[in-house]
Amino acid sequence: MSTVTADQLYQTNLPILPSSKSSLPEYVPPSYIEAKLHEMGSTYFQDKNTAYAELRIEGIDKSFWIHKEYLELQSIYFNKILGQVGEGDMIIISLPSPSTFEPILEYLYTGDGDKLYDFLNSDNCYEFWKNIDFLGLENKIRAIIFAFIQNEINNDF
Repeated sequence: MSTVTADQLYQTNLPILPSSKSSLPEYVPPSYIEAKLHEMGSTYFQDKNTAYAELRIEGIDKSFWIHKEYLELQSIYFNKILGQVGEGDMIIISLPSPSTFEPILEYLYTGDGDKLYDFLNSDNCYEFWKNIDFLGLENKIRAIIFAFIQNEINNDF
């Protein structure tokens, strides 16, 4: 097992692998694969026994046990990172808002937008947005943040 930081990966001259979405057979829509992964997500979320790698976030004193299939498909950032590390490696990254990472990760595994929405409040909404933007996440999760802003924050004015 080796330890790799995101900064080290971005400083290498390794080629960036094509997106998992583009390498899938044309007859299997990525949205179908994502839906199937979400159906099993609660089983694999934080499952050390089946994890591809250990993820450490600077500012959080715990490990996240991650699976390539869940993160490569939904995150531009993780697609680049996981294409350059091996199974069993430890990855260390820095995020704009470490405190909002775990609910985002759980959403990537389960697709449970209601649960993510429940984590949002007027104090952390922007912190969630910074991580979503940094990680290059898809429009579905962005729509949850927009809905929260429209329903909860805009109604306060």
